[in-house]
Amino acid sequence: MNANSRKENVIMSAKRYQISPIELVQWAEPLFGFGEGKATGFSEKTVASYEAAAGICLPAALRDYYLTCGKASLNCALHEIFVPDKKAKLFEKRLTFSYDHIDEDLESFSKPGEEDYEELAKLRALPRERWGEVAGNYLLFWCENQGCWYAGIKAEDLTHPNPAVYYNDQDDMYSWAPFSDSVQSFLLDIMLVNLEEEANPDEIENPAEIQKILSKGSVDFERLCEPYPFPGGRFCHTCLDTETNTLYVYGEEAEGRPAYLKVFKPGEEE
Repeated sequence: MNANSRKENVIMSAKRYQISPIELVQWAEPLFGFGEGKATGFSEKTVASYEAAAGICLPAALRDYYLTCGKASLNCALHEIFVPDKKAKLFEKRLTFSYDHIDEDLESFSKPGEEDYEELAKLRALPRERWGEVAGNYLLFWCENQGCWYAGIKAEDLTHPNPAVYYNDQDDMYSWAPFSDSVQSFLLDIMLVNLEEEANPDEIENPAEIQKILSKGSVDFERLCEPYPFPGGRFCHTCLDTETNTLYVYGEEAEGRPAYLKVFKPGEEE
């Protein structure tokens, strides 16, 4: 093997395509985070204690994320993560079910009457075990930075390893709409948004310029366009160059939006 071939192999081996949310945070936290400089997670004891106190098992994809990088500062760079409490205490950025918020609503209105939401009035008339006739119960694990929406997993889906994620699209706890087809696709989406808040990436929409930048970085466009292996990962594509500490994020053309390339790279030290 000649020197050029060896060099080419080194360059190609430095490329990692379609990185997972965990790989993204492990790479990005030391470079763009504002915490201790590395992605750290909650202990198995903490997560297991929460599960025992709450009487649930977290989906494998979410559980792995908490254990590996649940304490990373980038989780709160914009939209904020909810964390497991050993005793399953509620609220204050902790994992909480939407029914717990409804309980608070019921207590806020001391008497049934005109001030009740329509859904709240219906729920007040039902025992808790029948609330599912009016509203689903969701485990809330992330929130928009101003509290405008919460991301949640249906209680009945918690036994799935990588379930779909929903959000409360009417700013209440009664109306929910699909957000992402899997926990992993949600985590990838939300962490790229949070990372963008800290990293200020270059964004390119001109097709010729996109190809020029990818070619210069020796990024294989066909491999970059391959879909993620989990549900909901078709339209976002990544290539991490560990040799140059550069992350390429390619977004396919969608309704009302052209294809784009975002390039994340640490700035030069002054």
